[in-house]
Order: sequence, then C-alpha cells, then structure tokens
Amino acid sequence: MPKRLIFPSIAAIILSFLVGAFKPQSGQGTALVQQTSCKNFPETGQRVCGKFLTYWMAHGGLAQQGYPLTNEFTEPSEIDGKTYTVQYFERAVFELHPENHPPNDVLLTLLGDIFYRQRYPNGAPELPAPLNPVAGLTFPQTGKWIRGVFLDYWKAHGGVPQQGYPISNPFNEKSAVDGKTYTVQYFERAVFELHTENQPPYDLLLSQLGTLQLKRKYSGGVPGAATPTPSTDAWTTLAQRPLKITTLAPGSPCPTSGGKMVAPDFGLALGDGPVYPTGFSSDAVYYYGSALQEGGWYLLKVLWIASPNYRGPALVRGKQIDGPNELRFKEGADPPKELRLDTSDTNNRTDQGWSNWPTYTRLRAPGCYAYQVDGVSFSQVIIFRASNAFPPPPKR
Repeated sequence: MPKRLIFPSIAAIILSFLVGAFKPQSGQGTALVQQTSCKNFPETGQRVCGKFLTYWMAHGGLAQQGYPLTNEFTEPSEIDGKTYTVQYFERAVFELHPENHPPNDVLLTLLGDIFYRQRYPNGAPELPAPLNPVAGLTFPQTGKWIRGVFLDYWKAHGGVPQQGYPISNPFNEKSAVDGKTYTVQYFERAVFELHTENQPPYDLLLSQLGTLQLKRKYSGGVPGAATPTPSTDAWTTLAQRPLKITTLAPGSPCPTSGGKMVAPDFGLALGDGPVYPTGFSSDAVYYYGSALQEGGWYLLKVLWIASPNYRGPALVRGKQIDGPNELRFKEGADPPKELRLDTSDTNNRTDQGWSNWPTYTRLRAPGCYAYQVDGVSFSQVIIFRASNAFPPPPKR
C-alpha cells in the first residue's frame, strides 16, 4: 500500500494506483483504480477502499456485511443491465452509483430479489400468518409484512435503504451454506435467518448471499485476483482465538461427533463443516491398533476436506478432553501443535471443487479427543475417540 505523503500546506494527499489487470472471462469485469484510504483483511487477502470502506464501516462492518471476498471490479447488473463498479462481501455486494448524491452513491445489489426469483419462480411456501399477530408492518409495495424479531432487526439495521422491502413472508428453507433448515424471510437486498440456537443479538443473521452469488457467477475464479494465499497475519489471527474445548472427568462417556457423507469422493466426515476430518468409523472412533510410531507418537492417517463453499485458511488445534495428553499433527519426533489447511492450493481440489489434505493426527494414548477448527467465518469443535484396538470386523 502506498504511504500517505504529508506536506506543510495540506494534511494529506490521497494517491491512487492501478491494480494489476486480469484477463476477464465472458461476462467478467476488469480491475479498477483503487484509493489508498483502505483497510486490509488478511483473513481473505482482500482489502476495502474509499467509499466502499466508508459504507462498510457505517453499516455494520463485519457483523452485517462480512469479510471482502474480492477487490473492486466492474460487472453488468442482472437487474437493469447497466455496468457498475462492485465489490463482493460474504453477505452483500456493494455497487457504486456515482450518478447519485451521497449517501445513495453506494447501494447494495438486490441479491434477495435475484435469489428469490431463481429459487421460487412460483412463490415460496410461506408459513401461515399468526392468528393473533404481534404488532408489525405491512408493505403495500409488495403485499408482505414484517413482525417480531425480523421487524426489530430490519428497523435497527437500515430498513429500506439497507435491506429493501420484504418480498416474502417467513418460511422454512434449507441453507445452501450449511445444509440446515432455518426460518427465513426474503428482502430485496438480503435474506434474514432465524437462529434459535443462538442468544441475542446473534439469533438473527443474514444469509451469505455474497458468497453464494460469487460462486454462482464466477465459479472459474474470483474476478480481479486469484484466490489469495493466507498470510502469516491470517494464521496469527486464527491462532489468537481461544480454545473452546471443554474437559471431561476420566472414564466419562465420550460425546463423539457423528459421522456422515458430505461428498461422494470421500468417506464419513465428522462435524458440521465447512472443513471436516475423515477416516473415522460411523461413531467417530479411530482404531489405531496397527498404526506406526515415531518418537513415542502414533501416526493416525486423517484426510481433511473442505467444501467448495469455503475459500480461506483453516487452523486445526486439539487436545485430549478426558486426560492430560496432547494432540499433534504431521510427522517428526516433535510434531507440530497445529495444522494449517490452505484452500488456495488448487492442486488439492477435486473436479467438484472440494479441497483435501492427506495428513497425520498424532497422539500417545487412547482416549477422548477434540479438534478445534477455526476459519475466517466459522469455528467448530469436533470430538472423536481414539482406540488402540484393531477395528471390528464389518457387519454381515
């Protein structure tokens, strides 16, 4: 980033520079001149500048917009066919409208409208209106209403300019990101998701429409730049997150994570994703009776995989939760205490876009163990049991 120059007669001069151009595919935009009033995001290797940064900071920042997924580039709008300068974020796409006066010179792409028309051309299966509805608002512009926690969030987070009008009433939908079912409501610029498993204010979140739109339109690569290699700062940022792994009394039952199929190319995977370990039994047991040893550490072959929906660094740490033993990774007499998974390595991807890394989990004794997997937009704990027995014979 160019440094700000200070002169006696002025406070500062904002310099601009040309981002390296990329060769666009059909329908893709071109790289743009960006300003030096920028904020770098090592978590995704992108940065936000100028008016987009001002808008991002004034409208919820990370919690509401998410991390930037691209730099600025130009693309034709799916709504009016005009070409705009845009930048993709996890939960939104920013559009620059120089024809408008501030604060309307930055607007959000109508992603809610785009995805609603794509998914529900005949209308969504809306939930019945409550018999005794709580106080709410009905919008003659679309004929839809907002009530309860959805209305509270809509009012507190920008209303029509930020979220747009409601284009559906609430209904249940399976998430395209994590596969779980949530009560949702579509708005012109966003989709609200009700997360009853979370405490307020995180019981209502925005769907990651920016992530889904980027994947839908640019599956061949991010416009303007290749998928960034995580920097040292990105790993440091993830390593600063505290471990949320609880402990158990010795001899307690091991509350293992269930195994499931998430991709046809791999075996049973543990956890909720988007990054999973594989190589375990259906009840999340690793039988290592035949495993090799090195320096007193057993070598457990574990294949890690990452969904095509996630592009970013993932840091894996862990420990025994019913005893004092460590959990380590890779090879060597003194194996590393953490495992770094880099989804930018295209050599480790299947034709379907799944990243995968053959590696080792290292431990000294049987017991109940936990991984903590931290990524840019998620953190999860995965529990498995290690047994120094041989695996049981398959059931006939």
